[in-house]
Amino acid sequence: MISAQSSSVFDRRMHIAATFLLCTIPAFLLFARGVSDGALVLIGLLFLVRSAVYRDWYWVREVDIAILLMIWLILNLLVSPFAEFTGKSFGRSASWIRFVIFYAAVTRWILADEKAVRWVCKAFMITAAVAVADAFYQFFVGYSLLGGQLMTGRLTGPLDRPNIGIYLAKTGFATITLACALCISTSKQNIFRISLATFPFLLAIIFLSGERTASVLTLLAVGSGLIGLFFVGGKSRHAAAAIAALVVGGIGALLILSDRILARVMALGNVVSDYSNSIYGELTSLGWRLFAEHPITGTGMGNFGLVCPSYEAQGLISECHPHPHNFYVEWLSDTGLLGTLPWLAFVGILVWAGLRHFRNGDRQSLVAGLYFGTLVLSLFPLAATQSAFSNWPAIVAWNSIAVAVAALRLSEKHQVKSV
Repeated sequence: MISAQSSSVFDRRMHIAATFLLCTIPAFLLFARGVSDGALVLIGLLFLVRSAVYRDWYWVREVDIAILLMIWLILNLLVSPFAEFTGKSFGRSASWIRFVIFYAAVTRWILADEKAVRWVCKAFMITAAVAVADAFYQFFVGYSLLGGQLMTGRLTGPLDRPNIGIYLAKTGFATITLACALCISTSKQNIFRISLATFPFLLAIIFLSGERTASVLTLLAVGSGLIGLFFVGGKSRHAAAAIAALVVGGIGALLILSDRILARVMALGNVVSDYSNSIYGELTSLGWRLFAEHPITGTGMGNFGLVCPSYEAQGLISECHPHPHNFYVEWLSDTGLLGTLPWLAFVGILVWAGLRHFRNGDRQSLVAGLYFGTLVLSLFPLAATQSAFSNWPAIVAWNSIAVAVAALRLSEKHQVKSV
């Protein structure tokens, strides 16, 4: 029979291991995507083992997690069996459970501990700082010091393709949200101050990256954070106005000084003004067409790129891509109403939690604003995005969403204690 002391030591060691793995995920995403997926899976396994050992399964009854588990069952029992290519769909739907367990582990276990929160904040900031430094080096010298990639129109930094902007945006906003919640919860401001000091450099790389979606979504995220700061009241309103002026002025100067960035903005304007005739418009249109033809179950997870060639042969689309480049259109085309409606319910729960947090006022409003900024980067419905289901984009998204939700829960816990 395991003694109480031995049980406590076992639990603590498992928590340390899971915290370490979470700390490494942003670094693994830069250099070893398969390893980052392995770390995510190991976190889920540790959480399941802990739940089994202590018979602690309360988390499966939590509304947000229960909905995600229901989605997983729907994907496997009702969507994949009727997919156009069942093997591909089952491969995606069966393995999707790892994101659900990871989300549960981060929000209900790992980052429920303030010491773990401090370590994760530090690790994420160090990783982001390394990525920012390498991206600056690539911008001025022409190639990545860590990855060796040449700069060809867009920054890659240590990554092997131009995703450094969205990577830094999602990782950075999640980190500063968590650091802000930690500051409120413990009144220790050092980590939050450091994150604030380094954040302008992170923003600079996002806008210098040439990634149009990352830049626009980051502007929306910054705006959300400033709204939260404004609602804090007092001198914070003046700070919000000053920061907004600096951001606008910085972007204006960048557009004047950089022909490359100006060209990217002009290209974005051309796409938006003639969206229906752009490749993004064609992909969205095909996604809606697939949904209209399979409204209940969709074509199957990951099937968009497999069924696309037949429509290309009919002249309905000029070129095929693995996904429709929109999070929600991909849910509709791949999973139909059965998968999309509960997913929208999950998103609604996240949004409502943030709106409810605004009511707490004071510094809690800043946490809520940063929280919404993090959600915008992954869940804004009008953005051209990467796939919702493939490894790298999904890990980046779920990592940032889980950390943001954990930050909100940490802030709410402090509010309850204060009351």
